[in-house]
Amino acid sequence: MPDEHGSYQDSEWWRSHFSGIMLDLWHSLLPQHRAVQDADFLQSACRLPAGAKVLDVPCGEGRVALELAARGHQLVGVDISPGLLREARRRADERRLPVEWHEADMRRLPWDGVFDAAFCWGDSFGYLDDAGNREFLAAAHRVLKPGGRLAMEIGMVAETLFARYREEVTRDVNGIRLAVRRAYDPRSGRLAVEYTLTRGGTEEKRSASYRIYTCGEVCRLLEQAGFVTDPLSGGAGVPFEIGAERLLVVATKVGSVAGRCRPVVADAQPAE
Repeated sequence: MPDEHGSYQDSEWWRSHFSGIMLDLWHSLLPQHRAVQDADFLQSACRLPAGAKVLDVPCGEGRVALELAARGHQLVGVDISPGLLREARRRADERRLPVEWHEADMRRLPWDGVFDAAFCWGDSFGYLDDAGNREFLAAAHRVLKPGGRLAMEIGMVAETLFARYREEVTRDVNGIRLAVRRAYDPRSGRLAVEYTLTRGGTEEKRSASYRIYTCGEVCRLLEQAGFVTDPLSGGAGVPFEIGAERLLVVATKVGSVAGRCRPVVADAQPAE
């Protein structure tokens, strides 16, 4: 949570966050049909050719990557969490899908101009500080071919988060009691979150910190990294607006020339 000066002391919390009960919770949060819908959106919005080479970063347990691989695309997944990658490999083996998995930092991508598309899904953008988020976008730009597309799903963009903001939330998910405490620091633009997870007689705690951007700030970061953005979507074929469930943004690699954000209905829509 915030320190005595009202700011959150950033750390690489994500390295150990997805383990234990939290890992089990993460696996059960989204149903399989959502992966199908997300893959539909990505395939259309990123204009993937047959057999496209696609990067999922960070890939988590590979939920969407596996769905795209099942459609004949060449998938590479990158994540820093060993636990999530173990589950990704298990699922790929179970479905006999040839996905290439790498344990690595999303800012340190070891490729240049080889991918037709990349995507950052599951609300993963914003874990880092401002410099780190810019490093990630620069890395994503570097790994794409000219004209390649980057897609991002952000559920904690400001226009979405604060429309339904509550400091404390408790819910039950598949036998796990999840208690969440939030504190937002307007000076740093970061949301500090404490998670308490209880299952049976076992309790675990996790802390996290998220950089909360506005939609406009996300667009400007993409432009500064050398992308031009497509029309924005809030999901289900509707334009992004205050209170939308999430922001879906697709951007094209064009070099270092800044582009333009256009918040209108997306021309590629998820089948939700």
